[in-house]
Amino acid sequence: MRTTSPRSVYASSSDALLAIRPRSRARATLGILLLYALAVHASASDVQVLVKDQIGRPIEDAIVWTEASREKKPAAIEVEIVQKNRQFLPLVTVIPVGSVVRFPNWDNVQHHVYSFSAAKTFDIPLYIGESPRAIEFETPGIVTLGCNIHDWMAAYILVLDTAAFARTGANGIAVLRNLPAEPISVFGWCPRLRGPPVKSDVQPGQSSAQLAMKLRTAFLRTPPDDRGGGYR
Repeated sequence: MRTTSPRSVYASSSDALLAIRPRSRARATLGILLLYALAVHASASDVQVLVKDQIGRPIEDAIVWTEASREKKPAAIEVEIVQKNRQFLPLVTVIPVGSVVRFPNWDNVQHHVYSFSAAKTFDIPLYIGESPRAIEFETPGIVTLGCNIHDWMAAYILVLDTAAFARTGANGIAVLRNLPAEPISVFGWCPRLRGPPVKSDVQPGQSSAQLAMKLRTAFLRTPPDDRGGGYR
C-alpha cells in the first residue's frame, strides 16, 4: 500500500493554494476575514440591567455603565446645558472624558453657575445670554451644578471614560450592548442616590444584572413662585 508522509501532505496543500488564481485567492481571503468578524461579533453580548429602589420599585432615568477593559474609548463632544425658566435643562447630561460644556442663559434674569465637585470645580459669574466660556471636563466622575443666586437650581453631569452606557426606562431597565466576553463591573447612578454609584459584577455569558439603590427624598426643581411663594 502506498503511504503519504505528513510533509508531502502539507506540500501538496501549499501547492494547491498557490495554484489558485489571484481572484479566487482574494475571495478566499475575504471569506476568512468575514468569518473572523462574525466570530468577534459573536463574542460580544448584551446585558440587561434592572435598577430598583430600596423597596423594589423600578427607577426611571438612572444611568448604567461599564468600564470594560478592551473597549474603545469614546471621542470627546461639545454640548449645552441650558438655563431656562430658572432651571437647568436637562437634569442629567452624560459626556465622555475631555468633552466641553457651555451653559447659555435664556432667562431674563442673571444666573451664576458653579460646581464644587471633586471631578470638576469651576465658577461662571453672573450673566445673561451666551455662556461666557466653555468648561472642559477632564476627569471621570459626577459633577453637581448649582446657581449661586437661585438655590433650587440643580443639574448633574456624569463624566465617563466609556462608551458603554445606557439610561433606564419607566420599567427600570437599561441594556448595555456589545460588551466583550470578559468579566466586567456594571455601575449605576441617579440624582437621588445616597452615596457613590452602586456596582454589580457580571461574568461572561451572563445576560442580566440588578442594581439596588437607596434613594433620598425627591426634591423640587421649580422656582418658589411656581409653588405659591413670593420669589421675584
